[in-house]
Amino acid sequence: MCAPPLPTAPRTPTRSATPSRGNPAGRSPRPRLSSPGRPCPHPSPACCSRSPGTARSGPCTTPAISCFPRQPGPGPAPSARRRAPGTSPRRSSASPRAGSCWRWDTPDSRLIRSVRSGRLRRVARGWYGNAVAVPRARRALRHGYRLTCIDAAELHGVWTPYRDEEERHTLHVYRPNGSTAAPGRMLTHSSRGRSWTEPDAVASLPLALEHAMRCLSGERAAILLESAMARRLMVPAEVQRLLDDAPAAVRSRIGSLSTASDSGSETRVVRWLRRRGFQVEQQVFVDGAGYVDLYVGGVLMEIDGRDGHSGPDAFAKDRRRDLRTGRHGLQILRLSYEQVWLTWEDTQDAVLETIAEVGAFGRRKMERLLAS
Repeated sequence: MCAPPLPTAPRTPTRSATPSRGNPAGRSPRPRLSSPGRPCPHPSPACCSRSPGTARSGPCTTPAISCFPRQPGPGPAPSARRRAPGTSPRRSSASPRAGSCWRWDTPDSRLIRSVRSGRLRRVARGWYGNAVAVPRARRALRHGYRLTCIDAAELHGVWTPYRDEEERHTLHVYRPNGSTAAPGRMLTHSSRGRSWTEPDAVASLPLALEHAMRCLSGERAAILLESAMARRLMVPAEVQRLLDDAPAAVRSRIGSLSTASDSGSETRVVRWLRRRGFQVEQQVFVDGAGYVDLYVGGVLMEIDGRDGHSGPDAFAKDRRRDLRTGRHGLQILRLSYEQVWLTWEDTQDAVLETIAEVGAFGRRKMERLLAS
């Protein structure tokens, strides 16, 4: 049956120090995973950030993955959350968050009783599902395919970027090599060998991300990979192995990764700012206001992932944070989900203008706070 939603890890006192893609040092052809960073050593000043000329005390980073320690949340360890490949020799287990789809190689009395009672119905040859089986998984099975890439990652609980109407109606599927071409509105991904590598209707998260790295743009693939780590669905070492196995062109397109972004919207903004040559600090602590998503060029920024800043309670909380940061002479620039994904070009111009106009003042205030 469906696995329960996995818990997300809370924020911890850390800062991002990931080098930008424009760094003259560049990224190594096959980057290695860095060691976890240390907590922020400045609990008392009003704002924890690195001032010019001071030694970097944040996490040790490489152009591959920047690790940020997170407090352990409830639930089993990541390895214990792996789904067993099958529950019996005759049938495979339901894929997580995909509803309930089972495969029966041979019919038995349980299957016959379930079909006759209406609890199960035939989805495709050898596959049966109940009423909550995800339509996308059923559609792929009916054509002899299985779900993968961004569609499978979403079912596993990964934060997925905005997709327009055409993209939402296009299924990402896979099938063993040598199979016939997929019907319309299906995008096929190659699978090693001429047999199924996994028994379930939805690709496992590592396989889905492996397909996504080769299929999607570097930005979108990075969003999926960072979200899988931030939501503790995969550990950084597992993501590093995916990067090591990927072609050099794929690694170069994806670039640096971090575990500090809370949403794909934040990942998109951070990657864009670093491509522009800005040094971006993530999860910056402001006394009285808590952790702010970004600090860049003298400006504090909060990025709306999707629902994180919506609703009356979240609105009131944001206003209280604005008052507390204003007490230090700092202002927060807030970007909504729509501004990041629907009006992105206009948003870029507005952010650059804001940094140019108020950034110098913000940098001076930050230097005074760090010196106090």
